[in-house]
Amino acid sequence: MFQSDTSVSRIIFVDDEPSFRSVILKYLQRKGYQVTEVGSAIDFYREFERQQYALTIIDVGLPDQSGLVLTKYVRENSSTRILLLSGDTSPETKIEGYEAGADQFLTKPVNFRLLDAAVANLIARAARQADGSSEVLTSKAEEKSCSHSWRLLTEGWVLVTPSGEKLHLTGKEYAFIHKLLETPNAPVSRTTLLKELGYTLDEHGNRSLESLIYRLRKKNSPTLETPIKTVNGSGYIFTAKIEIEN
Repeated sequence: MFQSDTSVSRIIFVDDEPSFRSVILKYLQRKGYQVTEVGSAIDFYREFERQQYALTIIDVGLPDQSGLVLTKYVRENSSTRILLLSGDTSPETKIEGYEAGADQFLTKPVNFRLLDAAVANLIARAARQADGSSEVLTSKAEEKSCSHSWRLLTEGWVLVTPSGEKLHLTGKEYAFIHKLLETPNAPVSRTTLLKELGYTLDEHGNRSLESLIYRLRKKNSPTLETPIKTVNGSGYIFTAKIEIEN
């Protein structure tokens, strides 16, 4: 049985069938996981932004928005592992799921042995990733080069702090930082960032942007004290000295 008091045991599960959701919830809780269960896409977005999760379990056939859209959102805005569920057994649906960013795909009705193995594997991978997410540079040359400024490494999408920690970025996190660096002495507007990152110019897009920024700040500091600053009425700016390296 998996037991933990940290986010590495947290799962968020979204499915619109209350009876099925209840069965899965009880099964996972008996295994020792901390599970948040919701019945719609909108509730999923609300809960997902409140805390970090090691794993998301998403039903493809949600009534208010496709689970594939949620999968893309999770993949683009976090390092959370993704397990997709669907009653559609066609290869096309599975391909779409993996293309959206799913780590694994299970068909309904769910085989509980497969579910158990899949969840345990993805949780273990999330835990290993969490342990290795912040690496300290040991090379003397690297230590010297990062001692006074931040560095953005274009190869591998890595942000290096002045203390030598390597923060591994998602594609959108990298694009966000890079856009801020194009105008180092002026804030970048929210509208510009929404367009740059491919978010819609509406409430959903704004929430996606805010979630990205929150998670990026959280990667660097538990207290969210980072050079990524909000300029009220103007946008966002990176206030520290930073170098871009290929």
